[in-house]
Amino acid sequence: MFKLRYFGVFCMLLFVLACKKDDAEYLRFSELGAAKKEYTIPATSGQFEINVLSSGNFEVVLPQDQNWLKLSSNKMKGDTSFLLDHEANAGFPRKSIVTLYAAESERYDTVLVKQNGTEQPMLNFPTLNTTVLGDGGQVAGKLKTNIPLEDIDIAVIYPSPDVEPWVNADFAYDKATEDFSFTVKPNTSQTELRNVQIRLSYKDGWDTEHVSTLYLLQANAQNMFGTQADFPEIRIWAGEKITSDLFIEGHVVSEAGNPNVGDAPQTTPTAINYTENDRTVYVQSLDGRYGFRILTSTPSDNIFKRYSKVQILLKGAGVERESNPNRYTLTGVTSMMVMKQEEGNAAQLALKQKYMGDLTDDDIYTFVTLKDVEFPIRKGSFTPVNEGYSTLFSAHRIGKYPLLMRDKNGDALFTMTNTRTLYRRDGDILPYGSGTISGIVVHEKFTRFEYQDAALEQDFGNIGRYQIRHLAKEDIKMNKEVSNGFSELLTEYQYPNIVNGIALPTWGNNGSISFSTNTVNLSRGSDYSYLGPVGASNLGNTNQYGNGVLTGAGSKFDTEATTNSDGKGGVTNAAMTANNTWWNYEKNRGEGFVVDFSTQGVNSSQLSLQFTALNLVGGTGKGAPRYWKVEWSEHGNMDGNWTKIESYTVPDAPLWANTNIHQLPAYKNINVKLPLALLGKQKVYLRLVVEKNLSSDGNSYASEPLEVATSTGIGYLAIRYNK
Repeated sequence: MFKLRYFGVFCMLLFVLACKKDDAEYLRFSELGAAKKEYTIPATSGQFEINVLSSGNFEVVLPQDQNWLKLSSNKMKGDTSFLLDHEANAGFPRKSIVTLYAAESERYDTVLVKQNGTEQPMLNFPTLNTTVLGDGGQVAGKLKTNIPLEDIDIAVIYPSPDVEPWVNADFAYDKATEDFSFTVKPNTSQTELRNVQIRLSYKDGWDTEHVSTLYLLQANAQNMFGTQADFPEIRIWAGEKITSDLFIEGHVVSEAGNPNVGDAPQTTPTAINYTENDRTVYVQSLDGRYGFRILTSTPSDNIFKRYSKVQILLKGAGVERESNPNRYTLTGVTSMMVMKQEEGNAAQLALKQKYMGDLTDDDIYTFVTLKDVEFPIRKGSFTPVNEGYSTLFSAHRIGKYPLLMRDKNGDALFTMTNTRTLYRRDGDILPYGSGTISGIVVHEKFTRFEYQDAALEQDFGNIGRYQIRHLAKEDIKMNKEVSNGFSELLTEYQYPNIVNGIALPTWGNNGSISFSTNTVNLSRGSDYSYLGPVGASNLGNTNQYGNGVLTGAGSKFDTEATTNSDGKGGVTNAAMTANNTWWNYEKNRGEGFVVDFSTQGVNSSQLSLQFTALNLVGGTGKGAPRYWKVEWSEHGNMDGNWTKIESYTVPDAPLWANTNIHQLPAYKNINVKLPLALLGKQKVYLRLVVEKNLSSDGNSYASEPLEVATSTGIGYLAIRYNK
């Protein structure tokens, strides 16, 4: 009613202005306007002031159909202010328009006043999905609301427009029992089930819409829904569509709308399928033993709430099995196939706490808490990437980043974070101590870490048997300080502390890093470890922690203005680099980095190496070494005998004009478990050396010999042992 009356006043003012003779000189010197266009006031009674700039007389007009705002006098003149009294609001939030009108100049202005209420509208079906027998009759479900039913809009939504309506419009609500009820007609089909949505909506006084939807499934004329099956029974259908009326019951351990719930596959070097994440649901058996990944038909079919207990009818759904590791995905699931969904909480889930080494294929797509874990790269964020290649700059050349994590038993896996995750680069330092992380166990490929590592192209990108996806920052419960962890640093290089071409530790004074040939000096280079925030609106080195590397009395390491100057997360002089052709043709071996250190007096069950690496290719994208290995010795002589520990690969930084699927706009993080034979040595040597004389030709992964000088960087390196 108020909106119509105000609209009438507004039109009358426009009509008068349109009919008035043009007087530009007069209008140029007339003025009328509120200093502030919107006020939000509390639910309690009180008074507030509105300031007005005016060159003449004006009046204040309140809507006739509201009485909670009061004005002592409505006649005003010149630059002034006036007070409005407001009553207490014992109901829902409300609003009103205050109009300023100057008759002489025929000018007007408006002010919006929004008042909070002591009550907030509530509209929620605790059970989102329910069923009714084919006989028809009454449907009753719980509805939590404080809104009168007559103020709620109810829409009955059928799967298609040609469906004959079968839900009656006799909706009722019993406030005492919280029962929302209506009746339905019998289902005449002997075989087919049918479904419908009952959508309730209410728009409050601030035009905020509150919505809750009940999904109803009706049995056939024989009152049959199907037969409950356990998860292994559904797995038997692998490779087929389910043709029987089977349903499963389990707990939803993901949530619709979470940007880090599922994979965001790189479909081409410059395109990403984000909708796969939006369609992903994980449901685990009630005992937590087995899990399914569900890919709903569309993102809108993903109506699943985290922790809810569900029954899902699977007739018509496809069952896909992938091997090595074994995992199962249900496809073609729609919102109408959800028979029942009851809200739940985390305490209702089966508790699964494990060490990394205890994981099995049955844990995939279930919610697991990993014990005694740490992020061993003490630098950067969840996604330390060049943001110029991410969705943050409207580019789609990297959709996720695997962050290294290890546990006290020496096992390691990656924590997966999508580039649409809001807290991935929020400016906080990652926890450097140990603790737990909870999330969904998955198996995902990442060709920007590994490539051409399998017989078939669809298998390229294997970064481990298992990874974990956190669903909230609160899923990560680790101590902040490195001193509150299970590991001890033996030596660490967080940034390039280079003296006479040799890098010295930034933690302690144990050893050094040099190039394998003494004619080559190490130098300083950049990486993308800035903590954030980043983006076009967050330029400059403004974060008090920089890239998470602190020096002195808690001050950040990199204070240079060029850090993050374009908002893409780059940190100036944050990495150690070397430039060389990397293959010694005279001695038919690779060149690399040599790390020396002492393990004298150290006794431990675990010794390990963590580092980050990237090939900083030139303008052609050619010539950088692809295949590397870690070896050790007690002598440090490059021409002597070394013992191999492990092979690894180093990706190339991408070229914007020619980004390949195997290139990485970030440093790759690598974990190497070191032999305990290295302990108790006065001095021991590791060499990170090129293993094969192969590089990219600018497009290939590894097809050409190493014939041109290129730079390779190490962004971080540490050697640690268990306390």
